[in-house]
Amino acid sequence: MSALLLAILAVVVITNRSAGASVANLTMTPEDLLISTNLQQRFATLGAAHTDVCANLGNKPAIMAAMQRLPDGNYLQGSCCDPMNMRHYAQQIAALKAYASDSNIPADPYNMSMAMAKRLLQDDQSIALTSAQQSEYDQAPGKTADHGWCCCQCWAWYAHSGLAKYLITARGFSAARVVAVINLEDCCGG
Repeated sequence: MSALLLAILAVVVITNRSAGASVANLTMTPEDLLISTNLQQRFATLGAAHTDVCANLGNKPAIMAAMQRLPDGNYLQGSCCDPMNMRHYAQQIAALKAYASDSNIPADPYNMSMAMAKRLLQDDQSIALTSAQQSEYDQAPGKTADHGWCCCQCWAWYAHSGLAKYLITARGFSAARVVAVINLEDCCGG
């Protein structure tokens, strides 16, 4: 599957270049990026974006206050820590399609609306877990690729925590299934 996806991406890039269109020069709204099938263009646009930043690390009240001040119509775009990797990005987007019917699971971790980020942050604060659910929740972060809800305690740490609580309470996900989704939602780059 990966080889086929890379071959398709190569054809798209060659086609765009031969037509004289520079992928990086094509502009798209955040909403257009979410539905675009042109992964190379999405990658080029989001890889150059820098509205996803790590600030107030570990200071949850400051993070929550800063996020609440941002308009819902804004988007957190790009990678917060390391440059994006096209192969990894393509794998994430392909795998996240399995969750497309659930509007609480972001379709693109590098292009998240503020409204969704705020909803997930609110879930982190408001969803109460039973003791069995808390056990599943507690097992998950140490098993993620980042060994936590994110690579650092930024806004995404708490948003991913909220997503985990939602998945456990509303969807009945086990820790292993939560880890699979959180790994796909990794917005740290690489």
